[in-house]
Amino acid sequence: MVPTKRPFPLLQPASTSDPSAIRSNDWTAFRQLGNVHDHWTLKSWAPGQSGYYWYLTFDDPALTDLAERCQKTLADDWIDPVPLDALHMTLLSVGKVGDVSGEQLAGIATAARSRLADIAPFDVEVGPLTGSRSALRFSVAPWDNLLRLHRALREATAVHRPTSHLAETTALRPHLGIGYINRPQNAAALIADVAALRDLPPVSVRVNKVDLVELRRDGRQYRWTDRAVLPLG
Repeated sequence: MVPTKRPFPLLQPASTSDPSAIRSNDWTAFRQLGNVHDHWTLKSWAPGQSGYYWYLTFDDPALTDLAERCQKTLADDWIDPVPLDALHMTLLSVGKVGDVSGEQLAGIATAARSRLADIAPFDVEVGPLTGSRSALRFSVAPWDNLLRLHRALREATAVHRPTSHLAETTALRPHLGIGYINRPQNAAALIADVAALRDLPPVSVRVNKVDLVELRRDGRQYRWTDRAVLPLG
């Protein structure tokens, strides 16, 4: 049975400011999975579909090295690795390209720019490795600044898309993916393989900008074009 769309983990951690609580919550949820699913079916897109999203993107060498090490250790034909130049965190879906006019998109970016001026750059820790129903991903902690960022972006987006169904901040589960599972299977072996990599220490990365991107699928990868890059602070 393919799961319906819902946050993963379903429940929030005991604390959104405590990295240990966040990492434990992520790992407990992943370890409880009996099966994993094909990401490309679970997250189905129509041919040629593209959409606008708020992203955090990274090119930090320490993060790239950590992702590459995990990808190489877990390399298998049923895992599609995220390209190292495409590491990202998804914050919020704005809408399909055909549903958002150029005027709306420009207005959203302008509204977000003013809100982001009140949010100073901040650091988060990425790692250790965990997983979800259809992906391999790093925990990200703490969440408090990311939740504040999501709220600001959601408010800015809602001003120009008042009738859209934007994801609530309470549904956000910050993470950074490094691989997508491309066929359904029992989760036990994958969980064991991921467990062997969880001693790799997290890396600290700085969040100092937000990208408004036009996202598309390119084979078994996500690729995007920046439509706006907005600084924090």
